Amino acid sequence: MSIATTFLHVLAIAFAQDTPKPPSNEAQELMSDVIAAQYNAEGARPMSNFSIDLFLRERGEHPREFGFYLLYSETKQKIFEIAIDDVENNTQVRKGFDGKRYWLKENGGEKQVLSGHEYTEDRQAIDDGIDLSADLMLILDLAQFADKNPPTTLTIEADGTRVLEGRILRQQQLFTYRIHVATDQLLPSIVDFILFDDEQQLKQIQRFATLAYKEYHGRSVPQVIYEFDTDDSEALPLRIYEIHGLDWGPKSNAPSDDKKPSQGQDN
Repeated sequence: MSIATTFLHVLAIAFAQDTPKPPSNEAQELMSDVIAAQYNAEGARPMSNFSIDLFLRERGEHPREFGFYLLYSETKQKIFEIAIDDVENNTQVRKGFDGKRYWLKENGGEKQVLSGHEYTEDRQAIDDGIDLSADLMLILDLAQFADKNPPTTLTIEADGTRVLEGRILRQQQLFTYRIHVATDQLLPSIVDFILFDDEQQLKQIQRFATLAYKEYHGRSVPQVIYEFDTDDSEALPLRIYEIHGLDWGPKSNAPSDDKKPSQGQDN
């Protein structure tokens, strides 16, 4: 066998391993049922942007709690804004990305472009917020999620939980996703994003447990989301997000200058 033939043979094997499986009928049918359970006729529109009032409880070595406002859009380009009230210092900070530049605005002042080396941490914080917002949009719009990334397999666990699995390009890497649907429910209880290395060993997992669904403008949305970095059912969440207000749609979001981040109250 020539060197060229050997190379093409190896390339063909690698391509076959990386080619996604076609969706199974069972996976497609369950995904359709899950999507139908998420929204009614009013909510049957693709989500291109949202604004959310969130309250975050973060665990770890330096636990903290605070409310903030998120605005995110994926129309023509990603646009992001976060507003945080610093109650202790009586200040309000806004950071964001307008599709071209990172920016910062404090206490209603002028926007400051975050282009220097000294703003590296600010830009990273904005990128982290964009990643979180992109994940939230996947969870909040399962129809769009499945349309772009259809599940390829359906498995049933010992307790009857149904698990839809597929692959998704996320944060510039190819992840495996798993949507867990309890046996007596249709709305997801867990969404996993799993990254494997070249040898198919677990490299990273990010788990979102979704609870207490509530309808916002025709779409059922979890009011509480637990974030984990493990699939250990005994582990404590790294972060707990509480949704206290949600506006979404293909319509443009209003400017956030009059928005006040959630302080943990119900809206």
